[in-house]
Amino acid sequence: MSIRANPTSIGLFLVGAIVIAVAGTAMLAGQSWFRNKTTFVSYFRESVNGLEDGAPVKFQGAPVGKVTKMLIQIDEHDKTFQVPVEYEIDIKRLRTEQGTYVDLGEDLVLKQQIANGLRAQLQMESIVTGQLYIELSYSKDVKPPKLEPRETLWPEIPTTPSLMAALGTDAGSIVADMVKVLYKVNEMLAAIDMPAINKAVVGSAQSVQRLVDAPELRATLKELPAMTAQLSRTLARVDTLAATAGAAIDPMAGDLKSATKEMNATMLSLHRTIDDAHGMLSTDSGIGYGLQEALVNLTDATSALRRLLNALEQNPDMLLRGKKPPEKR
Repeated sequence: MSIRANPTSIGLFLVGAIVIAVAGTAMLAGQSWFRNKTTFVSYFRESVNGLEDGAPVKFQGAPVGKVTKMLIQIDEHDKTFQVPVEYEIDIKRLRTEQGTYVDLGEDLVLKQQIANGLRAQLQMESIVTGQLYIELSYSKDVKPPKLEPRETLWPEIPTTPSLMAALGTDAGSIVADMVKVLYKVNEMLAAIDMPAINKAVVGSAQSVQRLVDAPELRATLKELPAMTAQLSRTLARVDTLAATAGAAIDPMAGDLKSATKEMNATMLSLHRTIDDAHGMLSTDSGIGYGLQEALVNLTDATSALRRLLNALEQNPDMLLRGKKPPEKR
């Protein structure tokens, strides 16, 4: 005779099994079902060597999530690549000063934070192991974000090159620019004719050496002290002669000044005497008028005497015969 199962016991057993299943699932999930997490994606266009699934995601150094998935996308046209990295963030940990959390899961909030400079960057967790993590931070003076043109499964946070990428050999990196400069300098050095320059330098050095070893230069250098002493003595004599000449010229200059003054006075007196003589001899004065009349009489007498001499020359016996009487008509 069989015993019937008790429905109450069966029910309690099923309830207990369900409770145990739920508790086990909660323990295995690590309470992740009860936390508000959001998955994001960032496209890194550089090497992610050292970044692994489960790597931490930090915000300004504070852990806020972890990497969940990494893929590789290769562009078949230009052979470039990018690595989409998916990671989850506990957005409840991102809070404002008022205590409200920043819900990056909302499109408007995420776009505003990206406009404020929110970027994802690869950082080195350990120099020894080379492990990387994703650092979320706000960058200043950043360029407009370059987002994926295609629609993504998760909200995208743009990236900024890491320090390793900036110092790498990719186009636009510091090392690449330095390499270009070094190549340019190498080309400039290769264009220089170093053998000719060395030959010219050696020739110049030899010419200088021959000039230094010349007997004439050595003799001149030996005589230079004596020449310097002689020149000093000559300059001293010139100074003495100049002082003596100055002492002699100063009195002469005084005498010359006095003689010049006396000469000026004499010339002035002579000028007055000439003016006086000119006045005395003028026809307007008595002496001048008498002198002029005497000169006129003297001229008349001279003319009469000249006529007498001409007459005597023509008639020598005129003095013996006398004057011829006039003829009667």
